[in-house]
Amino acid sequence: MEISSYFPVWNQLTRQQQEKITQNASFRKVEKGTVLHNSSADCAGLFLISSGQLRAYILSDEGREITLYRLFEMDICLFSASCMIESIQFDITIEAERDTDFWLIPTEVYKRMMETYAPLANYTLQPSPNLEQNIRKSAPYANV
Repeated sequence: MEISSYFPVWNQLTRQQQEKITQNASFRKVEKGTVLHNSSADCAGLFLISSGQLRAYILSDEGREITLYRLFEMDICLFSASCMIESIQFDITIEAERDTDFWLIPTEVYKRMMETYAPLANYTLQPSPNLEQNIRKSAPYANV
């Protein structure tokens, strides 16, 4: 899967901006059960899911896992780069529920792109209909 297919605003980026993203992105494969992101102290970068399934969850005060949502093919995981968003004030864990292939765009690269190109920032930070649907499937009683 091409990185460009994840971003509807890709053709609005300059060639230099496109190259910055593609040259810094790396393709990763992880096995089921791998923890990819753990807490707000961990800021891996932006995950672009190529295949597989990830689960995002938090821990309750009692230590129980509370699933927030699941990510599937063609989804973008912004919470893996939560340090880019100052308003996120909770610790989230992201784990592979299936063997998963994904692109990783380093946090610093993507953050600089968002700071210099407003349409990319707007796209990234807008509520995702897929995410809302995944939250409803994962946590049917959540208010979305």
